[in-house]
Amino acid sequence: MSDGSDKKPTTILLHMGIHKTGSTSLQKTFAAHRAALARDDIVFLGPGQPYSCLYSGFLSDPMTFFWNRISTLSESAIRERDEAELAALNQALIRHRGQTIILSNEYLPMLSPPEMTRLRDFLAAHGEVRAVYYYRELHSWMTSNSQEMAKSTATQPSPFRQALKRVHTLPLRVANVFGPANTTFIKFEDAVKCGICDAFLTSFDLPSLRERGLDEIKANVAISGTAVRALYAYNRDHPAGSATRDRAEVERLKALPGEKYQLGGFDPYDINIYASARQEVQTQLGLSLAAPNTLPVLELPVHIRLRRLAGRVKRYLLAR
Repeated sequence: MSDGSDKKPTTILLHMGIHKTGSTSLQKTFAAHRAALARDDIVFLGPGQPYSCLYSGFLSDPMTFFWNRISTLSESAIRERDEAELAALNQALIRHRGQTIILSNEYLPMLSPPEMTRLRDFLAAHGEVRAVYYYRELHSWMTSNSQEMAKSTATQPSPFRQALKRVHTLPLRVANVFGPANTTFIKFEDAVKCGICDAFLTSFDLPSLRERGLDEIKANVAISGTAVRALYAYNRDHPAGSATRDRAEVERLKALPGEKYQLGGFDPYDINIYASARQEVQTQLGLSLAAPNTLPVLELPVHIRLRRLAGRVKRYLLAR
């Protein structure tokens, strides 16, 4: 009788998002086609949404997570929940040894390096771990994230610094923790041409959904600029988790007609910062991002440009 030592090694493909790069479509599609994937020894673990304990369960302080804070659970209850979910995940990983396992949570890049290392080591006890990170052009990401966040919590467009982290700080962090050889970067704009899920599968020489005759689920439909502005105002007066927030009213505002939402341009100062960041990730990680001179430029009134310049000079002098 075999002792199981002849089984092929386990490979864990850890999809780490980021937000607004097709993560919801990937999660819903893989969950819907779980049985078809299993026929090729590919196991998708978790629901058709972020596998929550992968993020919350490795936070040093789970209450730093927005959705934990607005839940009705205490910190001790959240920790107990996460421990139970991680124990269940551990058993699932044991059951599926020798297979290709897919896990997904787009919040994972926000883990600190020590937290991310703990996650890596937890999974590495079961097999080879490969991190997968989708990235997206800066302006496109800011436009998409601004409108998506308007549906839930945002009161203004996504800031430049937040967007820059998604194409610079976070991919460098992921590669540093998992190692460049064990990190796969996929550009969103390229992936949508063949399908978010098929771009993922074919990156690891796995059969595509198209080859199986299966379709990809499209999620998070764009909303109008009118809807975005109305939601920003509504979120200021009725923030997520508040007693006055009306889900039906949010849905009504999301459906307001008008031209598709589009973010404005960039401050020239920010474009210079982007240029330096782009050079670093292009050199170290091979990311392909638009040249700085192709980004749309925000034309600001003179008095605003002077005020911003004065603020930057002040911050520079204080930092010396």
